[in-house]
Amino acid sequence: MPTRPARPAHVLALSEGPIPSAVLGVHTLFETLSARTDLCLFRSGSSITAAPEDLAWADTIVLVRGAAPSERRLLAEAHRLGRRVATYLDDDLEEVPAEARSGYFFTSPNVRANIAAIVRESDDVLVCSDRLGAELARRHGSSPVRVFQPRPARLPGEAVPRPSPTPVRIGFLGSVDHADFLDRLLADVLREIQREFADAVRFVFCGADPAIARALGAERHPFEADFTTWRRRALGLELGIGLAPLPAGSFFERKYWNKYLEYGSLGVPGVYSDTPPNADIVRDGATGILCANEPGAWHEALRRLIGDPGLRRRLGHAAYLDVEARFAAGALVPHWRTALQPLLAHRAPACTAGDVRLRTGSVWHALDRLAIYGPLRFTERVLGRITGRLRDG
Repeated sequence: MPTRPARPAHVLALSEGPIPSAVLGVHTLFETLSARTDLCLFRSGSSITAAPEDLAWADTIVLVRGAAPSERRLLAEAHRLGRRVATYLDDDLEEVPAEARSGYFFTSPNVRANIAAIVRESDDVLVCSDRLGAELARRHGSSPVRVFQPRPARLPGEAVPRPSPTPVRIGFLGSVDHADFLDRLLADVLREIQREFADAVRFVFCGADPAIARALGAERHPFEADFTTWRRRALGLELGIGLAPLPAGSFFERKYWNKYLEYGSLGVPGVYSDTPPNADIVRDGATGILCANEPGAWHEALRRLIGDPGLRRRLGHAAYLDVEARFAAGALVPHWRTALQPLLAHRAPACTAGDVRLRTGSVWHALDRLAIYGPLRFTERVLGRITGRLRDG
């Protein structure tokens, strides 16, 4: 029988910022294991300004969406010091569409080479999609481990969802990248719904700001990068129907069912594109409505939900119960214990902060970005940040 380690594993998660992928996909996972078991202790930090004392403390380092030159250097230094390294991906970062907000970064050959190297050289590749795991295995010969991401954490004092008020508030929660597809698929549909139901409906867009939102006179709220702020905003919207359109295609099929977890955790009945990943998790007519990516199908689904308050209540409540039972952090602890066993079993050799050799900080970050973008694009990005013209979300 293996000897039980004398102390919990020390796990350090590093990302360029506390983005939702880091907070939900990694931080919540290890914070829960730390609080509910004796398997690990957890710290998080910035991969741009990683602290030597944190690397000396860690047994395992998790790079969240590892892609930058600084993260590739972190991997090499961690291995030199005998640390185990995992990388966590919730998107196929090597295939990010050029038109996406982050396309300027992820379409860089430099960045794609970093992603490939980090996937190949990491001891553990963690994904939340079997499809993404299979593609990374085919592409790089890795053996990814699927780790389910939990539903959004509840805020202190957050109440069980109640039925939404009248008029019915139809809305979308999500990043700015979704705006073009919302316009292409739903612009005519939502105009017709507004014409048919008039004051019985209201439209809300949070994050994405498609042209149809302005045409409808919809409520429009900006994207909030801070997770707690975003959750508080989502709760305050009191949505009666959540929109979750998603284009077909391999990049989108390798995503996670984040919209279902978000709408379900709010008790909101959602209308979802009937393509993966939505089709993998939503039970049509029971925990949501699955809908072909055709305007007529979406029009029919929305008319049905608007006209049937009982159906909205049943779908929202069923989705809430399903998400709570299967994807609350506490419910996922047994799964995480099994999936992460090799990572949690590793104990690194002792070292001190003085043993760590890293090039980190704002100057190195700027030089890394200069190498990725080139002088002209780098200058454009700096000016955009100074003037506030860079979009969030």
